[in-house]
Amino acid sequence: MAHELFTRIADILTAPSEAQARIMHETLVIACYEGLKETKHGFGNLSSQVEALCRLHHIAPKDVVAIHKMRRHSNSAAPILPDDIAYDCRALALFVSAVFQEAIPDTLVGKLPTHGRITENIQIANYRYIRCIVREWDEQTILVAVINQDSSEELLTVDYMNTAEYVDFSYLRSLLREGMQLNLLDCTVTRKKVVPRLIVVEPDYLVDISSIANCFESYGHHPLLFTVKRMGERPNNKHIVLGNFAGSALDDIINHPTDYTIKDTFRSNFREKALDFATCPDFNAVEFKQAAEQQVANIQEIVNELFQSFEREKAILEPSFVCERLGLQGRIDLMTTDLKLLVEQKSGKNIFIERQYKNPHGSLHVEKHYVQLLLYYGILQYNFQLNPKDAHIELMYSKYPLPNGLLEVEPLQKLIREAIKFRNQAVATEYWMAENGFHRLLPLLTPQVLNVEKQNDVFYQRYLLPQLTEVLAPLHQLSELERAYFTRMMTFIIKEQLVSKVSAQEGVGNSNADLWNMPLAEKKDTGNIYTGLTITDKSCSSSFNGYDTITLNVPQQGIDFLPNFRRGDMVYLYAYKKNEEPDVRKSILFKGSLQEIHTSSIVVHLNDGQQNPNLITGECFALEHAGSDIGGTSAIRSLYTFITSDVERRQLLLGQRAPRADKSLVLSRSYHPDYDEIILKAKQAQDYFLLIGPPGTGKTSQALQYLVREQLAEKPKVQSTKPNDQSPMVNGQSSILLLAYTNRAVDEICNMLSEHEIDYIRIGNEYSCDPKYSDHLLQEVLDENTTLNSIKSTLSEAQIIVATTSTMNSRSALFNIKHFDLVIIDEASQILEPNIVGILTARQEERRAIDRFILVGDHKQLPAVVQQQGEADVENTSSVLENIHLSSCANSLFERLILTERAAGRTDFIGTLHKQGRMHPDIADFANRKFYAKEQLECVPLAHQLETELSYNEESEDALDNALKAHRMIFIPSMPCKQLNISEKVNTDEARIIADLLRRLYRQMSKDFDPQKSVGVIVPYRNQIAMIRKEIERLEIPALEDISIDTVERYQGSQRDVILYSFTIQSRYQLDFLTANTFYEEGQPIDRKLNVAITRARKQLILTGNESTLRQNQLFAELIDYIKEKDGYVRFH
Repeated sequence: MAHELFTRIADILTAPSEAQARIMHETLVIACYEGLKETKHGFGNLSSQVEALCRLHHIAPKDVVAIHKMRRHSNSAAPILPDDIAYDCRALALFVSAVFQEAIPDTLVGKLPTHGRITENIQIANYRYIRCIVREWDEQTILVAVINQDSSEELLTVDYMNTAEYVDFSYLRSLLREGMQLNLLDCTVTRKKVVPRLIVVEPDYLVDISSIANCFESYGHHPLLFTVKRMGERPNNKHIVLGNFAGSALDDIINHPTDYTIKDTFRSNFREKALDFATCPDFNAVEFKQAAEQQVANIQEIVNELFQSFEREKAILEPSFVCERLGLQGRIDLMTTDLKLLVEQKSGKNIFIERQYKNPHGSLHVEKHYVQLLLYYGILQYNFQLNPKDAHIELMYSKYPLPNGLLEVEPLQKLIREAIKFRNQAVATEYWMAENGFHRLLPLLTPQVLNVEKQNDVFYQRYLLPQLTEVLAPLHQLSELERAYFTRMMTFIIKEQLVSKVSAQEGVGNSNADLWNMPLAEKKDTGNIYTGLTITDKSCSSSFNGYDTITLNVPQQGIDFLPNFRRGDMVYLYAYKKNEEPDVRKSILFKGSLQEIHTSSIVVHLNDGQQNPNLITGECFALEHAGSDIGGTSAIRSLYTFITSDVERRQLLLGQRAPRADKSLVLSRSYHPDYDEIILKAKQAQDYFLLIGPPGTGKTSQALQYLVREQLAEKPKVQSTKPNDQSPMVNGQSSILLLAYTNRAVDEICNMLSEHEIDYIRIGNEYSCDPKYSDHLLQEVLDENTTLNSIKSTLSEAQIIVATTSTMNSRSALFNIKHFDLVIIDEASQILEPNIVGILTARQEERRAIDRFILVGDHKQLPAVVQQQGEADVENTSSVLENIHLSSCANSLFERLILTERAAGRTDFIGTLHKQGRMHPDIADFANRKFYAKEQLECVPLAHQLETELSYNEESEDALDNALKAHRMIFIPSMPCKQLNISEKVNTDEARIIADLLRRLYRQMSKDFDPQKSVGVIVPYRNQIAMIRKEIERLEIPALEDISIDTVERYQGSQRDVILYSFTIQSRYQLDFLTANTFYEEGQPIDRKLNVAITRARKQLILTGNESTLRQNQLFAELIDYIKEKDGYVRFH
């Protein structure tokens, strides 16, 4: 590995100037990844990783300064200056040498300066904003290394005790650790010491402002509340429903200054939040109507008052902001684009207004609301240098008329600092738990610890303490196994969320901090940004929504640009100046969903429409992915649901109770001789059934269909005990919940149901749903005049509900009103355990919401995506967890239960589909030998599986054509073709080979060629897709431009008659990426990525790769040799 990196460094010295920074950056990223993958320090941005490795390997301080300078240069969009390049290469070589413990080779030494550059006396340019890394600290000062600007000073001394009298940073002593990143804001310099007015810990970890505010309780704001608040069930009560309505009403009143009617808000809000209304346990229609009318009257009065002093045309609704300086993100209810007005709306009760007595801050607002508003103000202050004198910040309490309904508040610096202190403590705690384990903090989760204010009044004793106890008590009533499981999974989730925020390896996966840490060139390279967009149209999707549909022209994004966006993705759209780089931190962000993506245009549907189309304006626009904490929060909530569920179901999932079978049950009919036995076993399983569906075995089109039909033929066993209950159980209907991990798989389920005319309701976002199935979405099923009773009966009578697992986790209130006899989860091998156990243990009042479940998947295909490295080493796996086959949280529940069943010697609860109708036997043979030796797949056989010859009838041009006609599996060795000005994720020789093969195949298939069915191309890197497309264009064959070229991950679940696979790699280090999803079964490597790639082909599989690189992997060598034995090894050159 080190040899390859030293070669790259030598290449940098001779590379074209425009390529030097890219190669340097890539080399540094690889070195950091390799150096940290076996440690606990595998997260944080690139500067954090560099610092950790410099510390780990005791690199000299002067060299560390040079290495950080090299890192900054490699990050820049501008070419590295000729005077700097040799010194930067020296610094990189020293770094690689230290990380890999290998001397710099003599061939490179002679090309590098013998000494580092003598630095000039460069002062820090910007004392308002210093990003730095902690080296050491004492009771008075912190020694830090500056990383966001050039400085000749190796270390800065930060005095965090002698500050202005109202600033107390003493709490930092218990948070600081080596390598921690800090933002020092608004610093002054006194006697060579830096004194900041504000210190932000780990600023790349963005915290949602509402999450911070929600932790400011009357009994205090202990940092562990940040964790506790994510455990409880997402509340859905009459106050939440009214709050959602009041928010919509404010939007509609702003958008319709002259023609507003409350009926429009009732109608749109009811349709949009249909599930919340239907599942709200204490909803009273009469009360709601009265309260809603009062809210609307108050909002209209308040809005009219506000815009006596401010310009209504500049009012903007729910803009989003990202503030890296404060480590915050949030969405403001209402503001003006000139930043003069900032309003946060609250629809609930305010005890201070009700009783007309002042709070400890001397006003009538609720503290948590004040905190929320002040942090929004802080974001505007630091992102846009807002002058405090110009800003008016107001709390709108829409339950009350004026004057109490609108409270202007002062920007209280003391409370802002207290809120940032809480943020710092909460973030530092998250890092600590990720590194040391959640189990070490579990004993602290008690009401006594969280009640830092020692509140003991009647309100606390009667209301707050019982609420806290209800949430916390279950955590201390767990068995040894349950505690080990819960704490291990919590550590895993917390670390996974941490990595998703701050990154583990740049360019691999998406992290929120990529928004500002990733160089623009790399964002382009990974397809994670559109730039230079211009608006061509703004329209309203409905009469009451404001301008919410934005169409943008997409100019040329670069020759190799390939967008990493899909329909339905959450995005930020924002304006920037043409002569500047786009930066989310400097802009008002419009959050929305991608509605349409085309080569020359994209359409974004904004979450919040705007009354004035002129607000959405700018010289040009950029589009980037919008981050969200929803995934991590719902996983924590899911785990908490699991540990508070009924004991029997917990014991079942933890392998402490055997599943049950009712052997007396028989099928209602015969479906298909290849499936009947498995469908019967699944029916007889009373708790769970695990259906293994290897490639091409028809698990969705056949098995899933038959399972659904058989369940629909059943009468439910459980009857309601409530009088006059009109639920489907009493109506004698079975109720099924069908789930999958991805929207694409849910589309396939919908396709199967629609083809067989089985009715269903889909829950989810219309932009993530294939338009063919959108008429089944809940919001589309309901008409304009829907009533609450009709929503409830629609859901009640629906026998089949379809959704993704993430949607279901966020809509778990559905279980309040609907019981399911059966849940079938497709793609179960791709779903992490914490994302599924909450659904499987959900409750409907005093009983389970789900009777039994079937998990469908194939653990030998691609697993769940996990961003953290070396997950199994987070904590030493305890023996109790080993006993339930939990060796790594990166494995799915599906895989763990398979191991449980096999260890117990049971066969009643696992079924494997053996008949595959995809691959010709000549293709299936290798996969059968290497990956499915146990399963021994057989051909159905379908017609194409019986064919003895390929139907290529055109005359051969040469020996390669002859080989194409003669062999089902072919390997073509590619030639070395590394080029300094091209990324190593591209292989130009293989791109030419693939394009030529496509030309030949198109010629041979002639009239039978179908771009959607005939041929597909699989590659490991997205960059190679663009290179192959470029080669295809040269052929000038329009039909070839429509074929699918994609990564293995995107191809899972697809098939083509002929699959071409370009391995692309030419370096040893790339083999790790290619084989990252390998596990061992009885000593045999199961490479899941290779398995998926070669099992997509129906009639022919053609592989091309750099043979010398591939042969360094045992399985790839065996594959090449296998093809050689079959005479399928063909030279192209």
